[in-house]
Amino acid sequence: MKVLLTGATGFVGARLLAVLRGAGHEVRTVSRRPGAGDHDWSDASLAAGVEATDAVIHLAGAGLFDRRWNARFKQELVESRVRTTEQLATLMARKGSGVLLQASAIGYYGASDAVGLTEDSPPGDDFLAELCVAWERAAEPAREARLRTAAVRIGVVLGPGGGALAKMLPPFKLGAGGPLGSGRQWFSWVHVDDVCGLFAHLLERPDAAGAFNATAPGPVRNKDLAKALGKVLRRPAVLPTPGFAMKLLLGEVADVLLTGQHVLPRASEAAGYTFVHRELEPTLRELLG
Repeated sequence: MKVLLTGATGFVGARLLAVLRGAGHEVRTVSRRPGAGDHDWSDASLAAGVEATDAVIHLAGAGLFDRRWNARFKQELVESRVRTTEQLATLMARKGSGVLLQASAIGYYGASDAVGLTEDSPPGDDFLAELCVAWERAAEPAREARLRTAAVRIGVVLGPGGGALAKMLPPFKLGAGGPLGSGRQWFSWVHVDDVCGLFAHLLERPDAAGAFNATAPGPVRNKDLAKALGKVLRRPAVLPTPGFAMKLLLGEVADVLLTGQHVLPRASEAAGYTFVHRELEPTLRELLG
C-alpha cells in the first residue's frame, strides 16, 4: 500500500516507518521541519500527499511531557493533535477514499482505579481525557465520508533508546529509584514493537475500525514496575518519590504519573493481533539486556 505517515521522526514513528517499509509498503512522510519529510503541513503539500496514498497513519503531536503544563502548552497539545487530524480527515473526505489510522492515548479513560478498562469503557473527565475525546472526534469528516477510521489508544511505550524507559532509567541506575507516590496506581505499558505491529496489522485488515487499545495484556501497579526494574538492573528500588514533591516539581502533569488506568486490549486481540510482549519483567530483560 501507499502510506502517508505523520510523526515519522518521533520515537514510535521512526520505528513504524522501518516496519512498514520492511513489509513492502511505500511510505511518504509529513514533517514541519524543512526538508525532513516528503510533505509539509501546508494545505497544498498535504493535499498532494493524501491524494497519492491509500492510507494515512497520523502520529504527530506535541509531547505530553515535553514541559510543564500551562494554558499555553495545553493549547499547543490540543492544536497539534485536533487541528491536524481535522485537516487530514477533511482532505481524505474530499478525496473520497482511503484509510485513516490515528494515534490516541489511554488517557482517554481518565484517572481510574477500575480494573479491566476496555475500548468500550466510557471516557474520563480530566484534561487528558477531554483532549483524547476531541482528538478522536476530529476524524469525523472521514467517518462521515464512509471511510475506514481507527484510533489506537497507546499506553506507556517502552523501547530501546527512548520513550518512557529512557526517562525512568537514570535514578534506578543510581540506586535511587522507587515507586511514584503510593505506588498503587496502575501502569498500562506496551512495547514499541507491539505498537508498530498493531498499526501494521490494522492497516492490512479491511474490517478494522473504531478504537483499539495498544497496551500489553499484563498491566502492573507502579510499585511492581519499580520492583521489576530494580531486579533487572540489580539495583535497590525502594525509595518512593512523594506525590507532593512531584506536584511541586512538575505541576499538573504530575497527576498523570500519580494516577493511572488498568487497560486491556480487548478489541485489538479480537481483531486478530497477538501481542508479542505480554509480561513486564521479561520485556525489561529483553530491553535492558
